[in-house]
Amino acid sequence: MITLPTVKKYFPWKLLLPVVLGCFLLLPCAYSEELSNFEKRELSRLLEMDWTELTNQPVSGVLGYDQEHWRNPASVAIIRSDDVFDGGHLQLVDSFRGVGGMYVTRGNAYDDFVTMRNFSGSATEKFLMLVDGREVLQPMGGTITWGSEEVPLAILEQAEIIRGPGASIWGTNAVSGVINVTTKPASATQGNSLRLAMESTGTFLGEVVHGGKIGEGEYYRIWVRNQEYAESDLLSGIPARDDGYGRKIGFRFDKELGSDMEFTVAGAYSTRRFEHVLDLSSRLLFPTDTNFTTFVPVSVANALALPGVPNGATYSTWPNLSGTVQPSGVPRIVNYEELPQDAGHVRARLAGVTNNELEWAVDTYAEKYKTNLGHVGHKWDRDEYNLEFRGNRPLGDRNHIAFGLGYRYMEFDVTETTTSPWRFSTLNPQTGLPSSDIPILQYNGPDSFERFSAFFQNTYEVNEDFFISFGSKFEDGDLSGTTVQPGIRASYSVNPDNLLWAAYSRAHRQASLVERYTEVSYARIWNPLAFHPTLNPTGQQWINQSFEADPSLDDEVMDAYEIGLRSSPSENFLWELSLFYYDTKDAVFSGPPVYEALDYTSIGGEISLNYSASDLWKLRGNYSYSKGKREGARQTDFPESMASLLSSIQLSDDLNFVQNLYFTGERILPSAYNELPIDDYLRLDLGMIWHAGQEWQFGFFGQDLLDPDHPEGMYTDLDVEPTRIKRRFLLTVSKNF
Repeated sequence: MITLPTVKKYFPWKLLLPVVLGCFLLLPCAYSEELSNFEKRELSRLLEMDWTELTNQPVSGVLGYDQEHWRNPASVAIIRSDDVFDGGHLQLVDSFRGVGGMYVTRGNAYDDFVTMRNFSGSATEKFLMLVDGREVLQPMGGTITWGSEEVPLAILEQAEIIRGPGASIWGTNAVSGVINVTTKPASATQGNSLRLAMESTGTFLGEVVHGGKIGEGEYYRIWVRNQEYAESDLLSGIPARDDGYGRKIGFRFDKELGSDMEFTVAGAYSTRRFEHVLDLSSRLLFPTDTNFTTFVPVSVANALALPGVPNGATYSTWPNLSGTVQPSGVPRIVNYEELPQDAGHVRARLAGVTNNELEWAVDTYAEKYKTNLGHVGHKWDRDEYNLEFRGNRPLGDRNHIAFGLGYRYMEFDVTETTTSPWRFSTLNPQTGLPSSDIPILQYNGPDSFERFSAFFQNTYEVNEDFFISFGSKFEDGDLSGTTVQPGIRASYSVNPDNLLWAAYSRAHRQASLVERYTEVSYARIWNPLAFHPTLNPTGQQWINQSFEADPSLDDEVMDAYEIGLRSSPSENFLWELSLFYYDTKDAVFSGPPVYEALDYTSIGGEISLNYSASDLWKLRGNYSYSKGKREGARQTDFPESMASLLSSIQLSDDLNFVQNLYFTGERILPSAYNELPIDDYLRLDLGMIWHAGQEWQFGFFGQDLLDPDHPEGMYTDLDVEPTRIKRRFLLTVSKNF
């Protein structure tokens, strides 16, 4: 329970000082009948856009209905396709690096990890992502397969990145934030579009979109996306063998059913093929103390001639193992297996507006997802079906309500095998019996889940300057039971050019199926008593070590407090300050020998700015600071300070010079094997963009120019080593509709 002394102790009152001072300075300002600077900025931006995009600008993910971006009582960043291309980013997820509070890391050639606002620096994303209303968070591992969810830039309408909980609208897992991705209607993508991107590393990306008109009010599009991943190197220098490909096709059909109703059906299919390494060197350990609390790889124990390592305990004596040599000279055992992944979905939407101004929509989708983690012998198929109704309408002169109902059903078919390098006799501490068939992952959970949900939100206009929104999401499901997730948000226009907002939310996150129902055998320990006839009569040389699954894990429950100031001193300058304090009960952390549910607090803030220094020079930047504590101890797996600065200079009518500068503070990468310190690093990207007429664009970018290479992240429960992120150059070619 949060008390006033607790808030006083942990809330960043010093960071709040600019907000308080700003309010006192701005209150005396006289109101004007002219357009505010917020409105002037919006009008200027709209006048520069194509007419087909004018209807797609409001933000819908905060209050449950469309509202002007500047008016929203939340910290929201909007990313559009031009932001991705002009920033020299290969994918949408890469562009999140320029958003305050977002921490993006590359784990290997084909996977990115994203965390938000210092909830956890691990691979588990503790926020909700939607693509056209479809939840894409994977319930098995609590992660997002970013490469499978990317869409061609030509059809991307926008990505709303809402930092802070959105549980009262979106429900479970919308904890540290919501990323709401929407694509353009088929009528806005008529003709042909092409995008090609080539990296100096060998990575290639190609996207083709075609749209057409069938009849009056009937539009369609089809698209193809292909990405070839180049191989990277592990931190130790050995090849990661993570090259492969990801391919995706999709379609959309829109039909107008009169002036007040429309129907949409869309779908996509993706397939990815690559390999992944299982490093056995750091999974086969030797205890350095009699209490079995500290360990080193057995190969290191041999190299150091530690006492207690029996003669013959070398890699050459282990069946089915062959080694390479690390630069240090210590033998290394690695096993590579294929990771095929296939996913497909079909969704349909019927939406309209009634005579009494009720905007409504019925959405349904079906999804098939197949993943085979061959390196750990873990395969699952997921079938999912979702049906949802959402509506909103003004109620009288002062209220605007939003509401909805939903149903979700999932089925899982999980298969485990013991990969050959892991198939040797061990002692199972759970049974006390020797075994040669202990899979690395063992799922023991239900094979189906369902969830019912409903939400109600009301936005009340106290007067033309003060709005307050309150509501809650109600859910009943097999994973979390019955939950209530309330929230309240308020915004106050101090004057036409300054908006103060505040929010409180209670949000739930479900433990992933791995955390809750899957035993993870992360290592095997050499038994120094292997041949002792009394203390170890079985004579087993190895003892299996695992994370124990915990079906009793409750939802993580977070109370979140936020406050922010959005200010536009002129139509050329917009800045925003947001502060937050999160208090989480039963936050799940992994580490030998169990998954732990602990109390966690996080505190911090972000300041961002958009400045048009002239018609030819534009700047966008942000700085974020956050600090987390687990049971009162500082959490070090998330960088406390991050910053970015984007500069765009128009050298001529058709030539732009772009500079991206990113700073990321130091962190310690957690692992069940070896903690890895990641030093702070400064990344510099430079690029030139040439607009050849109205349709064609060419871009050339240098990325990570200050460093030849550096590590960023990995999946800490299964991987033991990250890859090297290298300096590279990117050439992009784009043809617009």
